[in-house]
Amino acid sequence: MLALPSLTVRDRAILERMAEHEPLTTSELQLLFFRGIRTCRARLKLLEDTGLMCRVYPARTSRGGKSEPLWFLTAAGRRAIDAPRRRPPGLSIPDLEHRRAVARFFLDLVERSLTRQGEGLYTWYGEARAAAGIGGGALRPDGYGRYLLPQGELTFYLELDRGNEPAKRVGEKLAAYERALANDPARRYGNILLVCQSRRRLANLARHAPAGPPWTWGTIDGEHYLLLPDLNDERMLERLPLRPREQEMHPLERCLGRAWRAEQPRATQMAETTTGAAGVKDDSDSAQPRDPNGSNRRGPTGDAGRPRLRHRRAGTATSVRGE
Repeated sequence: MLALPSLTVRDRAILERMAEHEPLTTSELQLLFFRGIRTCRARLKLLEDTGLMCRVYPARTSRGGKSEPLWFLTAAGRRAIDAPRRRPPGLSIPDLEHRRAVARFFLDLVERSLTRQGEGLYTWYGEARAAAGIGGGALRPDGYGRYLLPQGELTFYLELDRGNEPAKRVGEKLAAYERALANDPARRYGNILLVCQSRRRLANLARHAPAGPPWTWGTIDGEHYLLLPDLNDERMLERLPLRPREQEMHPLERCLGRAWRAEQPRATQMAETTTGAAGVKDDSDSAQPRDPNGSNRRGPTGDAGRPRLRHRRAGTATSVRGE
């Protein structure tokens, strides 16, 4: 293991993002923090060699192809940013798959925004901070987001349905949002995005959903949304209820995937970096703004990862555990 280097601003943002949303893949971390894949791989390799992160490869379920590694924080990585331990119980394979599906939803929004003028994902909170923002208690959304559009700002809680809960129980959870936001004067702008795996499942859940506000929108593909419980009002993402645009408070250039692509004078970049081991120069390819999307704040307690996955170095099954 190499000596622990001084963390750059971007290093810390990566570790804090991982503490909230791990595991993430190499390409996902590039999307969020790097312009080029080579610099991304080199930087992640340095963080791995210094014991702050580790990568595991999911066991293949079919022949052919090459799986992309999943990155986790190590116990040392969590201590480096004062992040809490992963919460018990251990991260099971179904839980891992659920977390990956949630991450893909938000990262798809980041990808979408980079191809559209005036759009950006400004906020991505994980389960713990989303729950705290709605008052804590038993209601635990899968995430919270603020997506900027030219005509307004879409704020939403995410509920990702895997089809393994009774429809009545899902309906009770949706009704809990109404109670939690009952005194919110802006609840008419509130949205719950319910992601389902089939139209049949969505129709079943709709029979138990409240009328709102906040409004519950069901989707199968992440593009077309149907208003529950009637399913008669279909809209695209940009036509969902929007808050007024607050450009000074939520500038577009600070959105996920954009902030780290911004240019700034090289002298300023180098003043915030150090030269890493093995000839890897830290963070010389991009600006290092303060991450505005909450990753600079104390992340939520993550899950203890214990899926049976193959570790890159040992080549044998291993578990990613907390401290």
